[in-house]
Amino acid sequence: MALPKMSVPRYTVELPSTGKQLNMRPYLVKEEKVLMIALESNDPVQISEAVRGIIETCYELDSIEDLTVFDIEMLFLQLRGKSVGEEMKIQVKCKEEECGHMNPLSVNIDDITVYRPKDSDGTIQFEGTNIGVKMRYPTADVIRKINPEKFESVEGVMDLIVDCIESIFDEDNVYNAKNEKREDLVEFIEGLSSEQFKLIQAFFQDTPSVAYNAVIKCGKCKTDNDIELKGLNSFFS
Repeated sequence: MALPKMSVPRYTVELPSTGKQLNMRPYLVKEEKVLMIALESNDPVQISEAVRGIIETCYELDSIEDLTVFDIEMLFLQLRGKSVGEEMKIQVKCKEEECGHMNPLSVNIDDITVYRPKDSDGTIQFEGTNIGVKMRYPTADVIRKINPEKFESVEGVMDLIVDCIESIFDEDNVYNAKNEKREDLVEFIEGLSSEQFKLIQAFFQDTPSVAYNAVIKCGKCKTDNDIELKGLNSFFS
């Protein structure tokens, strides 16, 4: 005789980048086990893959590849809240150099927001020219393809930039990056001036991310600490 199966509730969550409503269910013990093993490993790649896998399993998605990094961060946090509760217990280090005490911090997932340093559609017009570029925020697919060890290298930065070009335009034409050879896109970026390249770098520096701010008093030295948590990894401490 088959054993009974538990019914699982369904929820609706908003996708931060588009506002689209997505259906999801809480993750189950078998999925939480995969996540816990990944967290215990302290391996960023393993953690990323576990988060990705859980989102693919629990959300009704057309494709996870096109989701931005901040989409995935918020979708996971919302999923975590519906699965094991809205309160997260983490440890934050006192910022006083002579102290360094680890203080407990309780974070309500409903208070975590997507921080957008600058509202941008990704269009960058190079001053004094009729040429510009339209960028897109890094997606799960883009990040996955780049070796984590390369992110701090010139090669890694170049790979990220090229993969995030949506189109290049002038006064007459728009050149869809998908239709152009990769070496031509690289040549275009390498042909920019230092000031033009800084505009593209600024776009990535202003990439939205999940964020939470609080002020807590250190339990040891009694100093008030302004706490700013940004990015999903900040909430795994």
